[in-house]
Amino acid sequence: MPGKRATIRDVAERAGVSTATVSFVLNDNPNESISQAVRSRVLGAARELSYHANAAAAGLARKRIRNVGIVFYKQDDSITNQFYSFVVQGAVKEAVERNYNLLFSYVETTYKSFEDLPKMVREKNAEGVLFMRRVHPNMIKDIDALDIPVVLVDTVPRVAGVNAFQIDNLNGGLTAGEYLLSLGHEHIAMLVPRDAVASLEQRLAGFRSAFEKHDLDFSRSANVVESDGFNYDAAHRATAALFAKKSSVTGLFCANDEMAAGALRAAHEAGLEVPRDLSVIGFDDIVMSNYTDPPLTTIGVVKEHMGRRAMARLIELVEDVDDRVKIELAPVKLVVRGSTARPKTR
Repeated sequence: MPGKRATIRDVAERAGVSTATVSFVLNDNPNESISQAVRSRVLGAARELSYHANAAAAGLARKRIRNVGIVFYKQDDSITNQFYSFVVQGAVKEAVERNYNLLFSYVETTYKSFEDLPKMVREKNAEGVLFMRRVHPNMIKDIDALDIPVVLVDTVPRVAGVNAFQIDNLNGGLTAGEYLLSLGHEHIAMLVPRDAVASLEQRLAGFRSAFEKHDLDFSRSANVVESDGFNYDAAHRATAALFAKKSSVTGLFCANDEMAAGALRAAHEAGLEVPRDLSVIGFDDIVMSNYTDPPLTTIGVVKEHMGRRAMARLIELVEDVDDRVKIELAPVKLVVRGSTARPKTR
C-alpha cells in the first residue's frame, strides 16, 4: 500500500526467513550464528523496503531523536591526533549546546556495500553524520539514499554535492611563503610528502604562489624537499639528507607541525642554529609547537571553531534550515614564535 511503513514481518517475508532472524541480523546479535548468505538476504530486503528497526518505534515516528554521529576510520588516529582531537572537541560542544546527543562509530578502510555502513546509519539512529579526514564516495551515496545529511570535515577526496568544511590550505601556504620572503630569505623550500594528499598539494600550490606574486622562479627540484611520509621520522630523514648535501636553503616551510619538529631535530644534529642558520615554519599550530626548541612559528587553524562550524552546519541540514550545498573554509593565521628570523649576513 502506498505510504505504508514497512514492518519487520514484511522484511521477513521478502527475505524468506522468520521475524526472529530479521531481528537478530538487524541488531547484530552476537549470540546467534547466521550465515552470510542469510544476512545479506535480510539486509537486502530491509534496504529494498526502506525498513529500519528504530523507524518502527512509536517515539521516532512522533518526534526527532536528536542524535547526530561522527564516523572515523579504524586506521586513523583522529581522536588522539593533536589536531583532530580539538576539532572533535568543538563538534561535541556544539552538539551538546544545541541539545543533540552525539554518537561515535568506526568504519573499515574498504567500503563494498550498504552492509558496511555504520549500524547507527543503517538503522537511522543518527539524523546526520560528520566524517573527518577521509571518506569513501560510495558510502556517501548510500547514506544519501537514506536521506541522512552528511558534512565532511577536511576529508580526502572531496565529494561533489556534499557539504564540507575545509582548511584554507591555499592561503596558508601563501602566508608561509610570503613571510619567509618578507624576512629576506632568498633560498626557501617546502617539505612535503612525496605522495601528498590533496590538502597538502593545496598548501604547496599556495607556497608556490608566493613566488609568483614576487616574480621569482620556482622549481620542484630547487624549492620542494620530498619526504617518504607525513610524520616526524620521515621529515627528520628528508631534512637530514638535505643538510648532508650542504643545501643553501635558509627558510623551510613544513607541511605540518609534526614534520617541522622532525626538521628541527635534523637541523640541530647537523650543527645548524635555528633561527640563525635556518628558519622553520609549520602548519596546524598543535600544542607541541609551543614546546619545540625553539618554539615553532606556524600557520594556525582555529581547530575547535572548525568542529563547531561543521556541527552547526550539520544540524542546519537536519533541521531543514538551509539545504544548500556549502563548502566553507576554516581561516588560517600566521603564529610567529622563535623558529624564524631574518637570515644571517654572510
